[in-house]
Amino acid sequence: MDLSVIIGILGAITTISIGDLMEGGNPLHIIHITSLIIIMPTTLLASMVSTDSEYIRGAYKNLPFVFKKNSVDLHARIKQIVDLAVSARRDGLLSLESKIAVLDNDFMKQGMSLAVDGNEIDTIVETMELVIEQTEEYYHGCAHYWILAGETSPVLGLVGAVLGLILALQKLDNPSEMAAGIAGAFTATVTGIFSAYVLFGPIGNKMKAKSHHLVKEQKLILEGIISIAHGDNPRTLEAKLLNFLSPGEEKHSQFD
Repeated sequence: MDLSVIIGILGAITTISIGDLMEGGNPLHIIHITSLIIIMPTTLLASMVSTDSEYIRGAYKNLPFVFKKNSVDLHARIKQIVDLAVSARRDGLLSLESKIAVLDNDFMKQGMSLAVDGNEIDTIVETMELVIEQTEEYYHGCAHYWILAGETSPVLGLVGAVLGLILALQKLDNPSEMAAGIAGAFTATVTGIFSAYVLFGPIGNKMKAKSHHLVKEQKLILEGIISIAHGDNPRTLEAKLLNFLSPGEEKHSQFD
């Protein structure tokens, strides 16, 4: 579970509620069923209009991806690639055939199979770079659906507020009911803004950010496959792959 997502959403709800309570309000009054129905489903439906069907399906299918802990472990991946490089240098490239079958990464399995089958380096690079491009485009398309929903939600909050005010103004002969209607109308604005900046927008940006880890891993793997196919020294290969780690990560060599 990605605690940054859970803590972020729950923390935002908590701080808004505390602030409302300190001003003598009641956070439960912000929860207005009519506003939720008008804004949230409408926002998601409206965002579908300008999003390709493939990305709409992917946006919902990959929603758990946002809440799960990042599964990419570049340290482990580097060690795995270097181990393959050591075997290839010792026993030859063809000796990796049995190890490829049990690899846990489809991208790596495909690239290593191309190398072991004797394909030219250029062919391997062209093929695998296409996979990387498609991976990046897919996740960015899925993320864009949620980002678009975040951009749409505040406007629909205003629509909900205007609708509520229209109904409230029809009750001029009953001030108490009119006041309740106006209060209900403004909950639509709150719902729209909250959905945009605490839910939909952050979910989309988090999905895009996490996809960058997948793409970085694929680029690292491709660099490793090219070096193995070239027959590069495993130490040299490891030094090259360690550069894929972010500045905040420690770089440890397995040869030390």
